[in-house]
Formats: sequence, structure tokens, C-alpha cells
Amino acid sequence: MIKVILSMLIFLSFLTKANADVTNNDLLAEPGDDWLHTNGNHAAHRFSPLNQINDSNAGNLSIDWIYSTGGQTNAQGPVIEHDNMLFYAQDNQLHAIDAITGMNIWRYDHEIPEDFGGQFNPFFTGKHRGVAIAGSTVYMLSTECSIVALNYKTGDEVYSYKIDRPYPRQFETTADGNGYFCTSNPVAIPGKLIVPMNATDTGGLQGYVHAHSLETGERLWAAPMIPQPGEPGADTWPGDSRIYGGAGPWMAGTYDHELKTYFTGTANAYPWNPYGERQGAGSEGNNANVGAAAIVAVDTDTGKVKWRYTVVPGDPWDYDAQHTPILVDINNQTTVVQANKTGYMHYLDAVTGKFLQAPQIADKITWANGYDTDGNPIWSQAVPQEGVEVIVWPSLLGSVNMSPAAYNPQTEMIYLPRREAPMAYTLEKVQVTSNVRNLGAAFEIGPDDVDKQVNSAHNIKDGSEAWRTEVNKGGDSGGMLTTAGNLTIFSTQGGQINVVNATTGQILYTFDTNSNSDAAAVTYLANGKQHIAFTFGGLPQFGTAGSSNPVNNGGVIVSLSVK
Repeated sequence: MIKVILSMLIFLSFLTKANADVTNNDLLAEPGDDWLHTNGNHAAHRFSPLNQINDSNAGNLSIDWIYSTGGQTNAQGPVIEHDNMLFYAQDNQLHAIDAITGMNIWRYDHEIPEDFGGQFNPFFTGKHRGVAIAGSTVYMLSTECSIVALNYKTGDEVYSYKIDRPYPRQFETTADGNGYFCTSNPVAIPGKLIVPMNATDTGGLQGYVHAHSLETGERLWAAPMIPQPGEPGADTWPGDSRIYGGAGPWMAGTYDHELKTYFTGTANAYPWNPYGERQGAGSEGNNANVGAAAIVAVDTDTGKVKWRYTVVPGDPWDYDAQHTPILVDINNQTTVVQANKTGYMHYLDAVTGKFLQAPQIADKITWANGYDTDGNPIWSQAVPQEGVEVIVWPSLLGSVNMSPAAYNPQTEMIYLPRREAPMAYTLEKVQVTSNVRNLGAAFEIGPDDVDKQVNSAHNIKDGSEAWRTEVNKGGDSGGMLTTAGNLTIFSTQGGQINVVNATTGQILYTFDTNSNSDAAAVTYLANGKQHIAFTFGGLPQFGTAGSSNPVNNGGVIVSLSVK
């Protein structure tokens, strides 16, 4: 591990400003001057009460500073505490940055084992979705699933705790090439660090949510996303299919302190082909494969799963429901709201998991004609046999994929980063190498002329669309941020910064960075001035659409303010 101190004067200034620890009350509070959570608060609203930058002056935004992360891909935004920005960059590098000047304070490099990663290593190391902060410690999840705890004021290592077995580099030569990887951010709640554990598309080891001690990293409990023998839904996984059934949590979830519950979306069932051991949708067994492509609620005191709602039973389309759920009070009921790949937005009772509604958000859907009152999809497209290509809307990259949504309690709107595109999809015979099952499917996104990015606002109570902006080029948006200044802020994969009126969608400010964007913006108050920070640089998206919209993918952070 290598820690680099770049400037002693800046470092001393950093220590002076960063003199307060992050308390439990801070973790549970709404954002203020700082941005302590990757998604703003535990409910993932991505809403800031700051209004210094607003719909009357946003057109006067200008660049304060630009910081190069030294990598090619950024999949996350930073956290900010007392004018100090902490940013997790490509290749397991954590940067501490002065949020006022953009100057680097220290950098920490985590070295992953030489035998980790195999053919997937470039993808893994290019995806880090943020950090958690509690007390005087910042927590990062390394690619091979170590919790690395650092003093966020100095960069000194507090501890490093290895969670689970990594994915081997030479899996073809091992007895079992399956292993876990960590690309999500952890979530700090009082007394615990919540860690998503995923291995879905590298062989299908079943997913877990872990809780670890903030002080030592020791594991406190592990909650399986797939029901275990004796649990409701276990019989929807024939034989031992659950062991390699996937359902890992790709993204961080949300937390309700009163309910003591963590809510997470889960990935697809594995393999994608439903005709094998899991006997999913369209197969002779037609099993629901409960827990995959699902929303799961976990008791944070005990690690016991409270309920599982399966968004796509028997998932044959790789329609993960991994998008971070948002918690909203609707008609005095705590409600889990998740827009996802299906083209629908799902509403569930947070206490019971009862299905409430699933309004359509995508322009075109072929696989289903909505959901019935029990929360089951009304299937409208047959699952194809192996070797038969079909066209499916939406593609497996969305409607809404991994980029985060935002909710503004003042406008009572939820803001969605969408992609409108079909896919050509073919199921294939599952191949097994060293006990690693491949996907059992092939796909292609597009064509380009029908692939577009959409950013839209929807009324939170019924999901109806209020406004939209469109970019007639393929790719995903970088996620949403909304503020009390009546602003909604987002970036496109084509590299555009957009600041719009949150009520009407009118574009107030735009700037072209000529770099991919996979991350969402954050906002904070530093030295009495509100700033908006964007991160740019991202791996090219799957499919053909990116070829018509080529941009650079160098990793940078851009900070804006009104002069």
C-alpha cells in the first residue's frame, strides 16, 4: 500500500479544516453543507437543501477547478466533509482533495493480489462506486473485497480486513474459478458498515449483503439474497442451482433507521439462460427464482431477511433490479421506489414488501404488458428457444440501469436517467470451464438510429412523466442530482453537463467536456460558496451505439460555481 503526501502546506490546511469526526447523528441527517453519503442520505434522495445556485443564476456557472484522477474511468461521485473531498478512482486509488482549490492532499494506492481478476480484471478495477465515512475514518472496498479503513484526515491506514475469496486470475487452471469482487460503495450506518457482495456474472456465486464492524472490519452477519433451505421461495431453486444462482447486489442500497432495515436491489439470475439447472421463466419448470432480479429487505440488527419481492420471476432477459431503491413517504406510508431495467417503476410497502404499483416509464416495452395487482408481470413476449434471436424492448442496459435517480421533496418529482433502446437477444447453450458457467446468452444493443438517452421527471405518487430532455445518441446518462434551488443536474455519456429547471426541465446551463460520464454530480458548500462537482471518464458501454458517439474517457473531476 502506498500513500502519497503531495503538499505539506495543503496537508496542514486540510488537518485544520477536518477537525470534526462524523457522528451517528451526522450519518442519519439530511445533507447540509457537506455530502457524506454517495447518494446524499440513507434514503438515496440525492437532494441537497443548498440554494445559493438556483434557477435564476445557474446560467452564470463557471469552472472553478479541474482535477485529473490519473485514470480512464470514474463510476462514482465523491463524498465531502468539512471542505475535504474524498474520491475513489480507478485501480483502487483513493484521493483526498481540497474541495475549495482542487489541490491534492494525499493519495492512497491499494495493491490487489497478483492472482486476482483473470479476464475480468480491467472491468473490475475500473469500477469503484464510492466510499463511506464515519468517525475519523473513510472506508473503501477494494476490488478483491478487502475493507480498507483510513484516517480520512491523514490517509494513514487504520486496518485492512479481507472479506472473502477473490476471483482467480487463471480460473481455467483452478478446481473452482468462482469468486467474489467488490465494485460497490459500502454504506456506513450507526455501528456497522454494510457491504454488498457480488459474483453474479463471473460464474454466479449467490449474492450476499454483509455487515461489518466499523472498528475492526470483523463480519457481524451475512444475509443471502437467494432464499436458503427452509425459507419462503427456496423451492423456486431446483437442486443446488441457488449456489451458482447469482442475485448479487451490484449497487449500494438504502437504510431506514426507524425500521432498522436495509433495502437493496439484486442482479439477474444466473446463468442468463433459464433452461438449465435453475429452470426459470419459459422453461419446463418455470420457476420464479426468488431473490434474483429482486428487491430485498434485511434487518440490520440481526441480518435476517425480512422480505423479498421478485421484479422479474425466473429472469430470462438479464433484467437486474440492481438500481439503488429510493425511500419516500407517500400518503404517510414509507415506500420503496425503484425504477429499473424492465421499463417500469416499482412501488413497495417498506414494512411488508407488499406490491403497490408499477407505472410504465419506458417509451416502448415488448416483454410485458404491465403488472397485475399481486405484482406479477403480465408476460407478452415468449422466452425464445436456444439459438433463436429475438428483439426485446428495453435492452438489458435499461430503461434505468445503474446510474442513480434523484428525488426532490419540494417538487415531489423523481428524476430518472434512462436509455431507450432495444436489443437483439439470443439464448445459447451454457458452457462450463473449471466449474464456471458462462452467461448462456448473447446480445447486441441498438441499432444506433433508435438508441437515445432520456432524462425525465416523474410525479412521485403515480409515476406519470412531467418533462424530459433527449439526446439522440446512444449511451447512458451519468445519474441525477436535485437541489432546493429548483435545479436538477445531470451529465450524459457524450460528456455534456446539464443544469435544468427542476419543475419544467428548461435547460439553464450546459457545457461539453468531451469525456464519458458514468457518475452523478454532487453539491456542497465550501468557504461559504456552493459548488457543483461532476466526475467524468467511463468505460465505453456495451453494444453498437457508442460507435456513433465517440468521446475520450480520461478521468477528471470538474467543480463549478457562480462567480
